[in-house]
Amino acid sequence: MPGAFAPRFAIEAGFLILLGVGAGYADLRPVVIVALLAGGWILVSLIELAVWRGQSQPAAGHAPPADEDVEDVEDEEPEAAPEAAVEPEVEDDYPLRPDAGDAPSEEVEEYTRVLSASPEERSTVQQGD
Repeated sequence: MPGAFAPRFAIEAGFLILLGVGAGYADLRPVVIVALLAGGWILVSLIELAVWRGQSQPAAGHAPPADEDVEDVEDEEPEAAPEAAVEPEVEDDYPLRPDAGDAPSEEVEEYTRVLSASPEERSTVQQGD
């Protein structure tokens, strides 16, 4: 990620600061603290080198093929998009039940009547009128 420098820098700087504070808190000798921070700095530098090398190389599949010129690819016109295929309306071959396409049943009408009734009417509708 080219734009990820700031978060990566903050993490690396925080790592080195915490490394130094932790080494000082552990009452290590100054020579050991300096050596520990130098080792941390080398580790951070190796990470930065790996990121830098990864960004400088083109990703696989993004480089133009060796036998084609870039100009040739730009001159070609894109093919016209085919018109959206209109799918014919197909009746369901497998309905949920044999009479699914028929007129609404009594059960459906009763359920609809319960849902469309006002709260006062629902109690009488649910009791069966």
